[in-house]
Amino acid sequence: MTETMKAVVYTGLDTFEVTQVPQPTPGPGELLIRVEAAGLCHTDLDILAGRYSAQFPRIPGHEFAGTVVDADSIYQGCIGARVAIDPLIACHQCRNCTRGYPNLCTAGQAYGAERDGGFAEYAVVRQENAHNIGGLSMPVAALAEPFACAVNALERARLAPGMKAAIIGAGPMGMILSIALRGWDVHDVTFADRIPERLDRARSFGATHTAIVDESITDVLPTADFDLVIDATGRPEVVQDAIRLLADGGTLIPFGVCPPGSQINLDPFEIYRRQLRIIGSFSLNRGIPGALRILQRSDFPLQELITTRFALDAGAETLAAIGRADTIKIQFDPTITPAAQ
Repeated sequence: MTETMKAVVYTGLDTFEVTQVPQPTPGPGELLIRVEAAGLCHTDLDILAGRYSAQFPRIPGHEFAGTVVDADSIYQGCIGARVAIDPLIACHQCRNCTRGYPNLCTAGQAYGAERDGGFAEYAVVRQENAHNIGGLSMPVAALAEPFACAVNALERARLAPGMKAAIIGAGPMGMILSIALRGWDVHDVTFADRIPERLDRARSFGATHTAIVDESITDVLPTADFDLVIDATGRPEVVQDAIRLLADGGTLIPFGVCPPGSQINLDPFEIYRRQLRIIGSFSLNRGIPGALRILQRSDFPLQELITTRFALDAGAETLAAIGRADTIKIQFDPTITPAAQ
């Protein structure tokens, strides 16, 4: 008789259910993970709304950690390991993969999109996608995926100790980017946001300066002053204004996901004359080990980044909580029951 498990299942555009589904079995080169923490991000809403490519029905969830409870015959020694999951699956053969960009694999897939992910009691993953978390708690280990996205961006930025940085948007990824910057000895970090509560939180995670924004970020932050500016809002008008904050030789990372087809105006002469850099950064690029090192070494109260944890049964409530001002990271804990929340 086939064993079943509880899971959040996207059954189609804008429709999902919490239901019993067959428990997966690991195939060749795969591990069965008992999921103990699974984070949510806005991409999970985008998948449900059809703004991000996925196949339905699908168990979402690409930020998760858990314990290996079964494996194919080759990897039986992995049973009992505590791991965080890299959700990206690359072919390792296309031009992008061979150039060092498996995150841009032309045949790439991801757990939570093309393959079932972590919003379930169990998940099957490839052994190479599972990374030992050491002594980290499961909730903190499940932050490895978003931290790895930050690592990808910051590695591309060619950071140097002592740089002056500004982060626009003090939401979950803004907090994570700020913490990750410390790994490059960048400690002068200014935050700008429209919500005072988020700036209060940013100060508790080491922000050296904060600015409340009413209309434009250039009204509250000095122009031509920052070596690094990161947009974590995904709003084209903010990216447009962020260019003006850059000091000569500065770098802008439009990290937030702007709507496809949106546009900004650039003065190519200014880019040339002031030697500015605007760099893209998509998802993570083999960065889970680096992210885990940051999490293991950080002095910040990382557990406080996780503001709410839900049982799987609370699917609708959990998805509705994404982006609220009183939350940073939200997670499912498939090991708890609704009464134990």
